[in-house]
Amino acid sequence: MIVWFNCKISDIRLNPQPRYNLRNDNRFDIARYSFASFASLEPLVSKFIFNLEMADGHAGQEPEMEAWLRGIFPEDKLVMYWHRCNNIAQWREKQQEFNSIDDDLIFPAGNEDHIFTDSTIEVFKECLENLARCPVGTVVATSHWPENIRAAYGLGGVLVNKNCAVYTMGNNDALRVMHKGFFDWYVDQIKDENKLIFRTEHWNDVALPTNVMLVPTKEQFTHFDGYAHVKIGPGVAPPLEIPTKFFEGMVIRYGFKDRDPDCVNINPMLPLHTVDPQGTDYKFTLSDFPLFWKNHVKEVIVADGIDPTAMALARDQHILDMSRVEIDWHHIGKKFDDTNWPPASWIQPHLMQLIAKDPQVEVSLPKSFGSSLSSC
Repeated sequence: MIVWFNCKISDIRLNPQPRYNLRNDNRFDIARYSFASFASLEPLVSKFIFNLEMADGHAGQEPEMEAWLRGIFPEDKLVMYWHRCNNIAQWREKQQEFNSIDDDLIFPAGNEDHIFTDSTIEVFKECLENLARCPVGTVVATSHWPENIRAAYGLGGVLVNKNCAVYTMGNNDALRVMHKGFFDWYVDQIKDENKLIFRTEHWNDVALPTNVMLVPTKEQFTHFDGYAHVKIGPGVAPPLEIPTKFFEGMVIRYGFKDRDPDCVNINPMLPLHTVDPQGTDYKFTLSDFPLFWKNHVKEVIVADGIDPTAMALARDQHILDMSRVEIDWHHIGKKFDDTNWPPASWIQPHLMQLIAKDPQVEVSLPKSFGSSLSSC
């Protein structure tokens, strides 16, 4: 997989989202945090390509960002440019660059604010392996998990295996892994040489291709700003903040009922900090820490008298609740509510204690979900 970031690092937000009880972290640090999370995917990546424009108050921070990138990515996989690609001529240049790399999958991330939050790369790896076997027009939907897992079931999708579901819809979202042939199709659609484009959403007024969407059955990437823009509240799928002292070395307090502002506070049995000022930062268990935290944790302090079963049950319930948020997609006239949420069996392989009432379903990718470029 080729990972391509094409971003402007700026604190100016055209559509700022609510932060609830969280800090307003600056976008330079958010970008560093996001890029660090992608470093966990290095075994799956042939090249990390960065087109970054350091804008507004971050102009001049190129050396600092370059030092950060060189510190977390292998030299032979890292490519950097200090401009964002904003027109089709520049995208054609990237197309040629991608075609020179022996790798058929491209992740045109287009965002510096989505965080890889899984504790392993195994689920994402399997989704990529499924994608590699599928035709052009198939993509992996990487983020906005509460929406996509609801849509996968609510729009008639099925399981491919325990780690991946599949459904079909029109989509130009930037946060998809795709085949080179699909990326080429996008580039070919733009006839206006002056059109501003830096993410695939900018194709919305040009074409809306049909995607076969492969959706991980466990959340892989989390939007830093959360999902208030689609009316998902902060109590289930909250925005993020950079963990306290992430860059210096985190101290994690696990299972405590009180809150220490100098530490990362984790207790799945407490309400989230986004809805309770004294609440927990995350509803993790000790085995759930994001993989990229590994080199940034200085100490883990565990409270006395923890009930591991109760902690696991609370953590499991939180994951199930995320898969059952209410979604109203006006653009397709579809509402996902408690009449059509995914069965617990879809989530069960990633739970620790809760027992699914539905048997686990193992199926193969249906031929009816196959797609070709001509059908896009």
